[in-house]
Amino acid sequence: MPRYRSSWYWELGIVSTLAIAGVLTFFESFALAQIQNDRTLGSESSIITPKLIDGQPTDQIDGGAVRGTNLFHSFEQFSVSTGRTAYFNNPIDIQNIISRVTGNSISNIDGILKANSTANLFLINPNGIVFGPNASLNIGGSFVASTASSLNFADGTKFSAISPQSTPLLTVSVPIGLQFGTTAAPIRNQSQAEPDGAVNIFGDGVGLQVQQGKTLALIGGDITLDGGNITAEDGSVELGSVAGNSLVSLSPTNQGWAFGYEGVQNFQNIELIKSNQLSSTIDTHGEGYSNVQIQGKLVRIVGSYVILVYPLEEQSGGNLTVNASDSVLLEQNAQLFTQSFSTGNSGNINVTTKKLVVRDGAQMQGQLTINASDSVELISGTPIPVFADGSDLISSGLFSATYGDKNAGSITINTGKLRIEGGASISTTSESIYSYISNQLIPATGKAGNLTVNASESVELIGTSPNGSRVSGLFSGTQGPGDGGNLTLTTGQLIIKDGAAISVSSQARKNVISDLDPNNLGKAGDLNITARSILLDNKGKLTAETDSGRGGNITLQVAELLLMRHESKITTNAGTTGLSGDGGNITIKAPNGFIVATPLGNSDITANAFSGSGGKIAITAKNIFGFVPRTRAEVERLNSKEINPNNLPTSDITAFSQENPSLSGTVQINSPDVDPSKGLVQLPVNLVDASQQIVADCNTGGKIAKSSFIATGRGGLAPDPTEPLIADDAVLADWITLEPESKNRAGGIQKRVVVHKQRNTEQKSQKVNFVNEPTQIVEAQGWVRDANGNVVLVAQVPNGSPHNSSLVATSCAAN
Repeated sequence: MPRYRSSWYWELGIVSTLAIAGVLTFFESFALAQIQNDRTLGSESSIITPKLIDGQPTDQIDGGAVRGTNLFHSFEQFSVSTGRTAYFNNPIDIQNIISRVTGNSISNIDGILKANSTANLFLINPNGIVFGPNASLNIGGSFVASTASSLNFADGTKFSAISPQSTPLLTVSVPIGLQFGTTAAPIRNQSQAEPDGAVNIFGDGVGLQVQQGKTLALIGGDITLDGGNITAEDGSVELGSVAGNSLVSLSPTNQGWAFGYEGVQNFQNIELIKSNQLSSTIDTHGEGYSNVQIQGKLVRIVGSYVILVYPLEEQSGGNLTVNASDSVLLEQNAQLFTQSFSTGNSGNINVTTKKLVVRDGAQMQGQLTINASDSVELISGTPIPVFADGSDLISSGLFSATYGDKNAGSITINTGKLRIEGGASISTTSESIYSYISNQLIPATGKAGNLTVNASESVELIGTSPNGSRVSGLFSGTQGPGDGGNLTLTTGQLIIKDGAAISVSSQARKNVISDLDPNNLGKAGDLNITARSILLDNKGKLTAETDSGRGGNITLQVAELLLMRHESKITTNAGTTGLSGDGGNITIKAPNGFIVATPLGNSDITANAFSGSGGKIAITAKNIFGFVPRTRAEVERLNSKEINPNNLPTSDITAFSQENPSLSGTVQINSPDVDPSKGLVQLPVNLVDASQQIVADCNTGGKIAKSSFIATGRGGLAPDPTEPLIADDAVLADWITLEPESKNRAGGIQKRVVVHKQRNTEQKSQKVNFVNEPTQIVEAQGWVRDANGNVVLVAQVPNGSPHNSSLVATSCAAN
C-alpha cells in the first residue's frame, strides 16, 4: 500500500498542502475499509486491492474459489465505510457470489456493494449486519444478507461461517437453506441512498435496491428498518426474523429466491419504524407482478410503508404476506398498500397471526385475507388531518377499492373477536375518483369486492371519529355504475353503538362536479348477518340504502335476541329528493328468539322509498316487544310535514312510499309464541245451571259480606300479556277472539289492534299482516250469555269464569 500511495501521489503531480491533506484522508478511508480475507480458502483466498475507479475509492475483490457457477469468498471481517465501494470482480458466467465472515465483528455497510453481470450476491455474517444511511447496491442479480451460521447446499455440503474448514468441501450445487446456530444476530437497515438520483414512489431515496424483477432478502434475528428503504421494482422482498437453531429453506424462482420457514420453531421481531422523521419503506411498485413476505414473531410497522404495485394495463398485483406467530401492529399512519388505479386487479394482502392491531391512522389497502386467531382491533386513536384545515381525518382501517373497470378485491377476516372504534372502518368500494386535471369525477365501472367477517366470539363497532366525520363500522358500496359488494357477518355477539354502523350502499359522491347520471348508479349489495345476539344502541345502524335504484337487502338470523335502543335503525330505504328507487327487503329470522325495542326509544325498522315502492319486511320471532307497525297514513297523521317515522318518538316498523300512497310495501310478522287453543276446553252439549257455579256463602264472622271481581276492559291491565304495561287512562280496543291451533301451528298469541276510521281505505294498498290472523271460519262449539242477556255463539270457551271485557261475573251477591 505505501508504494501504491507514493506512485499515485507523484503521478498526479499534486504539491499543495490541500492536495496532501486530501490524499491522507483518502488513504485513511482505505484503512477504514476493514475488508480482510481469512486465508481459509488457501490458494483460492480472496484478494482485496484498493483502487480508484471512476473517481470512487474502491476495494476490488478478486480471487475466491470457483465451483461451477458458484464463486466463494471468505473474510475475517467485512465492512464498507461511507463513500467507498466493495467491488466483487467476478467472471461474467458466475451466477452466485457467496461470501462469509468468519471473524467476530459485525458488518457495517455504509458504502456500495458492487458485482458484475447478473450474479446474485450472498453476504453471511453470524455476528450481525448494519446498513447505514448511505448503503446501496450495484448488482445485476438478487441480494441476500443473512446472519445464518452456514449456507446449505442440495448435495449436503455446508459453507459455514462458524466452523470454517481449512480445506472446505465447496460445491457446484444449488443453495437450499440458511442454517442458524444457537443464536441469530440482528440486521438493521437505515439506508436512504439515492444512487444516480434514484428515488422511490414517495420521492425518497431507494435505499437498498436490486434490479427489476430480482429478490432482496434480509434473513436473521431481529430485523429493523430504522428509517431505511428497500426497493425491488416488480421483484420480491423477504424479511425473515428467526430464533437460534432455525433452518430457513430457499429455492430459486424467476424473481430470484423464495424462502420457507417450515423448519423454524421460534421467531423474533421485525420493525419498520421512523427515524429522524424519515419513514421506512418497502417499495416494489412497477408494471408487473411482485411479492413481499414478512415473517416473524411480532411485526410492528410505525409510520412506515409497504407498497407492492400499481399495475399498469392488464397486469395484476402481487402478494404481500405477513406471518407473525404473536401479533401484527400497525401505527401512526403506517400503510400496507396494493391498490390499483388502472385496469389491473389490485394485489393480495395475506396476514396470519394471533392478534392484529391497526391504529392511529394506519391502513391496509388491497385484496385482504386476515387470519387472526385471537382478535382484530381497529382504533383510529389520535386523528391525522388529511387537509391543513383539519376538515377531514385519516382513519385507521382495512380497505379494498377499484377506481377503474376491474373488480375490486374482496376482504375476508377470520378471528375470535373484532373490535372497531374511533372512526376506524373496514370497507370494499367501487369508488369514483376526482381528477384535478380535468376537474371532474371519473366514475368507476368495476364491482366492489365482497366483505366477509367470521368472528367466533364477538364483533363490537363503537363510535365515530372525534370530529364526527368518520363512522366506525363495516361498509361495502359503490359510487358509480359498478355494483356494490355483499357484506356477510357471522359471529356470536354483535354490538353496534354510539353512531357506528354496518352498511351496504349505492350513493353518488357528494360535493363534486360529475357527468355521472345519478339514476345510473350500480346496485347496492346485500347485508347478511348471523349471530347469537345483536345489540343496536345509541344510534347504531344496519343499513342497505341507495340514492336511486332498488335498496339492498338485509337478512338477519338471530338465535336469541335482537335488542334496539336509543334511536337505532335497521333500514333498506331507497331514493332521495328528485330520484326514484324501491325500498329493499328486510328479513329477520329469530324463531326461537326475541326482538325487543324500548317503546319510546325511536328505534325503527324501515324499508321505505322516496318516490318508488316500499320494500318488504318479514319478521319471524318467538315474540316481539316494543315495536309499533305503522302504515303511511298513520305516520302522515303523526308527522304530516315529512312523513318520516324517524321523527316519531315510538319504535316503528314501516314499508311505504313517501310520495305515493299507492306504492306501499308490506310488513309481515310471525310470532308463534303461544298456541291460542292450548288450555281451552270444549263446552258441554247440555246447558249448565249457572246458579250452581256461584259460591253460595262468603260468611265472615257470622255476617254476610259483599265481594266481587270485575274486568273493565278499559285501562289498567294491558289486554294483551305480550304488550308492556300501560297507563290507567289509555284507550284500548276490545280483545280479539282467539283461533284454534292450525295444522301447521302457525298461530300465535293474538295482537292488540288500534283501528282508526281513516286507516280503513288505506288497507287496500298496504297491509300490516300478522301471520297468525284468522284464515278460516270455524263452526260454533257453544254459547254464552252476555251482560244484556243476549246469547252469543263462540268457537271455544275457557273452562272457568269468562274474561271477555264485555262480561261481568259477580259472586257473593246479596238477595
